[in-house]
Amino acid sequence: MPKKDIFITILVGIFTALVWISVFLRLGTFENILGFKEAAWGLIVIVPVVYVLGLYLGEWLSRKWAIFSSFAKYVMVGFFNTGVDFAIFNLLMHVTGINKGPAVSSFKTVSFIVAVTNSYFWNKFWAFKAGSTSTDKGKEFVKFVVVNVIGAFLNVGITSGIIFAIPPQLGFGQVVWNNIAAVVATAIALIWNFIGFRLIVFKKNESGSISQI
Repeated sequence: MPKKDIFITILVGIFTALVWISVFLRLGTFENILGFKEAAWGLIVIVPVVYVLGLYLGEWLSRKWAIFSSFAKYVMVGFFNTGVDFAIFNLLMHVTGINKGPAVSSFKTVSFIVAVTNSYFWNKFWAFKAGSTSTDKGKEFVKFVVVNVIGAFLNVGITSGIIFAIPPQLGFGQVVWNNIAAVVATAIALIWNFIGFRLIVFKKNESGSISQI
């Protein structure tokens, strides 16, 4: 396994930990659960270690199914960019002091755009190694955004469909059932995005060209 991939994985792990720490501290998550916010900083060690293990697992599985090498990196980038989205969204609410009304929708739009842009570069140059395969970067980015938007609609649509069409099962309460619906929808959207990135956005990478980051 290239040392560069290990280094980048650790770097992405640190970035992921930092953005999520900012979210958790803002929400008081660790104080409410563990009683002390300092516990959040343990993520700076835990997340990179988990990511490196995930990288090795992906490389090991790729000996039989090549797709897992890209998929492992794609999942890491996904956690990172979800954190970027949440961190910016909460930062804008904190800085402006606004947490309701139309402005909140504009905050979410800004955080989504920043997260998608960040996701594009990490997936292009690292997860799918497609840095030098496209001659039309603008068209490629548009495809990337379209795949993400479809994924977002799938996420919301499937979550809403399960919640409204199927009553809580197996004794679960409504809140728990709503979260189960969200997990199912997220998994399907995750798979859709990966297929879209691999077969539509970064398809030219299948020729085997290697990019630099």
